Amino acid sequence: MIASVRSGRMTTAYTPEVQLVVTIYEPTQDAAIDAIRSLRDDHDMIEVRLDAFGGTGDFPAFCGATAKPIIFTNRGGDPPETDLGFVDVEYGRKIKDPRRTVLSFHDFEDMPDLNPLIDAMTAFGCAHTKIAVTPLTLRENDALLAAIKPGLTIIGMGEHGLYSRILAPFFGSELFFAGIAAPGQLSLERVLPIYGDRKLPKPEKIFAIAGNPAGHSLSPAIHNPLFRKNRVPGAYTIASFETFDEIAEAFQRGRIAGLSVTAPFKADALAFAKRIGADIRPNAYEAEAANTLVRTKIGVIADNTDVDGFEILLRGVHARRAAVAGAGATARAAIVALRRGGKEVRLYNRNPKFGAEPLDNLSSFKGDLVVDTLPPGVHVPIPSGMTTIAAAYDRGGLQLLQAQAIRQNALFLEAFR
Repeated sequence: MIASVRSGRMTTAYTPEVQLVVTIYEPTQDAAIDAIRSLRDDHDMIEVRLDAFGGTGDFPAFCGATAKPIIFTNRGGDPPETDLGFVDVEYGRKIKDPRRTVLSFHDFEDMPDLNPLIDAMTAFGCAHTKIAVTPLTLRENDALLAAIKPGLTIIGMGEHGLYSRILAPFFGSELFFAGIAAPGQLSLERVLPIYGDRKLPKPEKIFAIAGNPAGHSLSPAIHNPLFRKNRVPGAYTIASFETFDEIAEAFQRGRIAGLSVTAPFKADALAFAKRIGADIRPNAYEAEAANTLVRTKIGVIADNTDVDGFEILLRGVHARRAAVAGAGATARAAIVALRRGGKEVRLYNRNPKFGAEPLDNLSSFKGDLVVDTLPPGVHVPIPSGMTTIAAAYDRGGLQLLQAQAIRQNALFLEAFR
């Protein structure tokens, strides 16, 4: 059942509210109970993975640790023997009580023919029906989303499946499983900003972060709240694929309205924008890379909001001489912003090219500021006491992500006008 409300001149349809399920995957029963007790009241159900510690447990003790409904799961083994809470039963095994059963199907390698499977599973009339499969392409992700119906939970597994996994609740998927430390799941901390108060608009426009890999991206937790704040029916997800061609094809056929582009596709995005005759903004030309593509009524816009993000962060920095570590698209955006601000710029990189000095020489840099655009895990020898702006999350890059997202989301809103 889809409800509609009117907001200004735009009518927004809302999907049924998704239920957030926190998966508890701990090595012992006591640790699992402690984890349940430590949870805040920001979720709707709990899944206890009994297979993490032997396949069974003290069911009354689990239920006594929370007022939330519990799903007991013994993945790969016999269904738990209990009359408390809900029991996860793998499709093909005996169902004891459909009213308390989460009937589930998992394919960790591929995606089967969905419609016959869904019809067969829903015929049992269980409390919940869950299908977790592994889409490998954007079209398979779209097919998974198209299969959603009332009472059904769909989960796209793997890095490629993040696209449909995040979008599924916007299309009416009933449950979303988030982990504290469960393997392969998005954390509850990352999920809460995406789904907010659970009142999700049925999306008229889809946006995504495009990269390889992009599964680590925090962009969905930034852009989805901004769409809600601006009351537009948009949803933002992750498109993590090996080549830009597949993502560009989905953009061209109109399935995706806007893209945030990250490594290693920013130069590809600019080349694509040139091929299709997009309105390429000065930032993208000067940085020789595009990190933003958006389809509007009058055509496609290509821009580089990394430049805007760096300019915002540089406003409070008093520096004359700056060093840039890195030689990729993000480094080029930093150079554009620095030179616009009248800074003298020196370049350093692991593989010196295009006039860059060896990265090891950075430790002796005599200046005021280091802009670090190198990826996570790379040691950057920043001189002691130096003011630093970083792009990688593990070195404070969330500030840059948030700063550039202000301009980027404003561009995305052009898709609704």
